[in-house]
Amino acid sequence: MLFSLLANLTIIYHLFSLPLAAVSFIDASQELNRGEVFLNTRTYQTNEPYRNNNNSLGMKITAASAMVVDERTGLVLWQKNQDKVQPLASISKLMAALVFLDNNPGWDKVMTAQTSDFRGGGKAYIYQGEEITVKDLFNLSLVASSNSATIVLSRATGLSLEEFVKKMNQKAAILGMSQSRFVEPTGLSIKNISSAADVIKLAIAAFAQAEIRQATVQSEYTFQILNNQRTETAKSTDKLLSSYLKINAGKTGYLDESGNCLTAEVEGNQGQRLLVVVLNSLSDTDRFQDLKALAQWTFDNYVWPRPIF
Repeated sequence: MLFSLLANLTIIYHLFSLPLAAVSFIDASQELNRGEVFLNTRTYQTNEPYRNNNNSLGMKITAASAMVVDERTGLVLWQKNQDKVQPLASISKLMAALVFLDNNPGWDKVMTAQTSDFRGGGKAYIYQGEEITVKDLFNLSLVASSNSATIVLSRATGLSLEEFVKKMNQKAAILGMSQSRFVEPTGLSIKNISSAADVIKLAIAAFAQAEIRQATVQSEYTFQILNNQRTETAKSTDKLLSSYLKINAGKTGYLDESGNCLTAEVEGNQGQRLLVVVLNSLSDTDRFQDLKALAQWTFDNYVWPRPIF
């Protein structure tokens, strides 16, 4: 009897001392536009989100390239043409915002708009000779995607335009954005290029900044021109802010050459956080539907271990 008891205790000890085994799942993504299926088998660690439905290969989207990443672990949950390089459009403003924050002269600094600051594209919110604070310029750049405000904001740092752009490229190199290049801060140039994989790296860095997160979730922003008391309200370009999704940060972009672009941090009902990017969607509406569909599909088809931090 004693021998039997000792034997049982030995078995119980070994059961508790064995390491937890990793769980294997098939991660499937589909390039639906060309009808090609890509299957990648990987081993998921027990602290990572894992697939609960390996029969679903993802959502049909119009975007030429896209990526979904779990923010906490950095695990890629879905991807399509993630290394395809294309014009980045106004998502460039996230990099401009990072460089500005590194060289912020003070939120209350007052800038006077100059003729050389003006850029086309979008609504004009400031005019020659008008005085505006740096804080308002920062919000106009990220909420309304104002190109002229972005140029004045870069000038507020005391850097020349060339120096500011150089710092944008240096920051990109530090972040490991090897497929990206910037020639100006607004995204108006088609020579500002990147890929979905690189935009995820940019989003990780940009959305970690409280000032950027706060700016990009505002559906509108009201500001005042100091020297004539003109007050105006700028509307956000991000229509997902009025959707059922919880958006913690985001940025839109559009050029004829880039198509409709969008990146966002989306939070699930268990506290899961996804970083999602869609590049070159067919229309303004499609980019929001593409990102919404990818986020919802991921929440529906993955399980996150608890607790989520």
